[in-house]
Amino acid sequence: MIRSARIASLRRLGCLAILSLAAPAHADEQVWLAGIAQGPIKGKLITWIEVQPRFTDGGDRLGQTILRPAVGVQLNPAATLLLGYAYVESNPDGLPARREHRTWQQAQVRLAGTPGKAVLVSRTRLEQRFLEGADEDGWRLRQFLRGQYWLSEKWSLIGVSEAFVGLDSTRWGQRSGLEQVRNFAAVGHAITPRITLEAGYLNQRLVRPGADGTNHVLNLNLFYRLG
Repeated sequence: MIRSARIASLRRLGCLAILSLAAPAHADEQVWLAGIAQGPIKGKLITWIEVQPRFTDGGDRLGQTILRPAVGVQLNPAATLLLGYAYVESNPDGLPARREHRTWQQAQVRLAGTPGKAVLVSRTRLEQRFLEGADEDGWRLRQFLRGQYWLSEKWSLIGVSEAFVGLDSTRWGQRSGLEQVRNFAAVGHAITPRITLEAGYLNQRLVRPGADGTNHVLNLNLFYRLG
């Protein structure tokens, strides 16, 4: 009897463990918009200026705003270095606003291909994150790969994958290790020689203790090329 009860208890524990692993992750439908101006300022000096409002909770409310300017250098036609700042204001529903300041350094390299035909691009970004009201900073590495294939002079197909890795843990919430993965599939359209629109679906997988989270995002990016 005791042995049977123990076996039954183990079975119940096993079932609970399986159910907890199979529990549906938290999901949200969101809309992310981005306006980006980029290009040369003078000689090899370049800039990147980005404004990004993100609408959360089914796309009904402005949940986050990002301002991200940077300056850098065009090393050659296939490589750039950038040094930037970011202001990130998050407004969770029913909670106080959270304001974050970041400094960041970035190296971008075209690994293969020819613009206008097909290219593969790598982007590595190192961030130092400072949260208002907190007394410690968090370091994070972001690795991004982008493939683009041109169907014609104006239309292209785009695929992007980016991993976020915390390099340390903080008391305000950053955890070391893999934090999130974003995968983006889009169609690009050159509206004019200087203006390009990229529209597509972005899947944001948030790695959390217990069940992970997933955001399904309609992502629209409008690029303006300077110079």
